Amino acid sequence: MNVSLAPLTVRANRLMQRWGAHPEDRKAPASGTTITALPLPEQLILPLSQHIGSPARPVVYSGAKVVRGQLLATAQGRVSAPIHAPTSGTIVAINSAPIAHPSGLTGPVMVLEPDGLDQALASEPVDPFTLSPAEIAERVAEAGIVGMGGATFPSAVKLGLGHNQPIQTLVLNGGECEPYLSCDDRLMQERAEQVIDGGRIIRHAIGAERIVIGIEANKPAAIAQMQSAARDFPEISVIKVPSRYPMGSEKHLIAWLTGQEVPSTKLAADIGIVVHNVGTAAAIHQAIRWGEPLTQRIVTVAGGAVRTPRNLEVRLGTPV
Repeated sequence: MNVSLAPLTVRANRLMQRWGAHPEDRKAPASGTTITALPLPEQLILPLSQHIGSPARPVVYSGAKVVRGQLLATAQGRVSAPIHAPTSGTIVAINSAPIAHPSGLTGPVMVLEPDGLDQALASEPVDPFTLSPAEIAERVAEAGIVGMGGATFPSAVKLGLGHNQPIQTLVLNGGECEPYLSCDDRLMQERAEQVIDGGRIIRHAIGAERIVIGIEANKPAAIAQMQSAARDFPEISVIKVPSRYPMGSEKHLIAWLTGQEVPSTKLAADIGIVVHNVGTAAAIHQAIRWGEPLTQRIVTVAGGAVRTPRNLEVRLGTPV
């Protein structure tokens, strides 16, 4: 953790000190609760478009018996992601239903009725560092992993950026600057080793020289756990950044951590930087080490009239 970072210029530092909004974070009490698995619902409603890009194409039929991790819908095109069964059960319908969109519009979905057994496909553990970068990208694509910070951009596309231009820095985004949210905070506190391992796998795939992890100052326990998990890897730096909105924004986080500015008409990769969310890193760890596709995620349930704010590990497709 002795990687030297480019210092901010004096002018940039002064601007950054005044930059950003300072809303009440309202992360407690959810931030103090451990991650809890939500029980399986009676039905899982799986949109075929859970990502930026083309919707996935079904490869099973209504009435099919499936197991956890089984491919249900395949990616269509380079910017797309496949969908896998979050548990075992029966596909009872392939139709349209309201999707997670402010307009309440409908979209194509697959409806899975769990059988309660939660049977899974068998998989063999793999040493990621015996795989080539191309093999890692292929497995990440097959696992259906997308950006877990909210952008939902297929992660395998970013893993190929190192082929087009040299990448010096991998940034793992642990900002989580939005009020109420604490799912990434809890992930870093409870599964720091997974995040660090996922980051090292991404670094191997893109050929980056270093990993810089930015975590807001209002997450001291997460910072401590991540520093502990990274202690044996000198190429990794865990950096405390100010708690302000929108510190989780890619370009703002890059500027604070590295002193480099991404031009308005360019991508981060154009200046040798790739950014992934800490949740994405953990998902890549699970997919490459253990062959587990993306079928669940951690969400914060808090605010308003919520009686018991907490962080839940939820199967994709769970109705709310």
